[in-house]
Amino acid sequence: MKVCDSKNPFLNEPPSVVLSTEAKSLYRRALRQGVLRPFAEQPSDAAPGQARRTAVDQLVRLGLLERNPAAEPGAGEEFLPIEPQIAEARIGVTWRAKALDLLSQAVDFSDQLAPFIEEHRKAPAPASASAALDRITGYQAINFQLDRALGECREELLTAQPGGGRPAELLKEAVERDRAVLQRGATMRTLYQHSAQFDVPTRQYVTEVTSIGAHVRTLDEFFKRLIVVDRRVAFIPAADDDSAVVIHDEAVVHYLADVFDRNWQRATAFPVGQSPAVTRRIANEVRQSIIRLLVEGESEAVIAKRIGLSKRSCAAHIAKIKQQLGAETLFQLGYRVATAEPALTTTRAAAPHTVPPAVPENPPSRSHGDDRAVSRAVHDVI
Repeated sequence: MKVCDSKNPFLNEPPSVVLSTEAKSLYRRALRQGVLRPFAEQPSDAAPGQARRTAVDQLVRLGLLERNPAAEPGAGEEFLPIEPQIAEARIGVTWRAKALDLLSQAVDFSDQLAPFIEEHRKAPAPASASAALDRITGYQAINFQLDRALGECREELLTAQPGGGRPAELLKEAVERDRAVLQRGATMRTLYQHSAQFDVPTRQYVTEVTSIGAHVRTLDEFFKRLIVVDRRVAFIPAADDDSAVVIHDEAVVHYLADVFDRNWQRATAFPVGQSPAVTRRIANEVRQSIIRLLVEGESEAVIAKRIGLSKRSCAAHIAKIKQQLGAETLFQLGYRVATAEPALTTTRAAAPHTVPPAVPENPPSRSHGDDRAVSRAVHDVI
């Protein structure tokens, strides 16, 4: 068996390192016999000529076989095996050297582009509408664009997350992304709906990000999902569920940031430590919103979406309100609330946050003279 080193036939482009079944068989035979004549021997299980030629070429390219310089003329092609540990060391050294060289080139290239990246980041938004708006589809594509934008965030990150709680897996990813943004000295403000306060993973996420400098508030109204980075780029959902629009136009981005600021001023701080009093207050504010939407004639499904509750939770809230006001249907409930408290259709009632008294399961019929009692009940609910 030949153990001395020889000229490595390794080329600039690394060959496939996945040995074919035929290549493995030939290499085992070469190691066992000390010499290989792949085309002189034709055993019954021999592979077709082209497959065998491909296998031999692969072994030669990987430095596992080399031609026998002492082969007799006319004896056909003859190869000597290289010990596997020698081949592994030789090829490994070559590839590791190339990998280090490529890594060094990548670092040098990044250093050369760094000034251009910073100039491009600070440059004014493109003038054309096509360049100012970019529609992207698919979770991976959206996440790639978002990661890139957040990686360049240096001043401010605004996020509006409607609905209730977010999946725990997404929140784990978000914590690391947000941590990197805050460590670069940027400020971060996040808006949730009130219902998110009842979600355990979301509360854990808020506890963690606020401990490292983020600010989180909640609002009792519905709002659209929004992410604004340094007031230079914004992300909003497209019509499709798996699409988003990236906005670079300076005027539009500043408009969206202003909308966020207005919502932020009306929002309340997300309580990190949940207490019974806070829970009652949030529950009452959620019911305020439900009643206003009922008066507007919205369905349970629409109300659930706008409040950020599951359909089941929303139905439970509505059932309790109906019981407290002695209503049997949504129409009846909406009518009683509207006639008792018209101001609810336009403004938020300034009522004490108290727990209303229970209403009998089969309340007696009411006359028009009971409006004051209904009005008191409405104030108690909200």
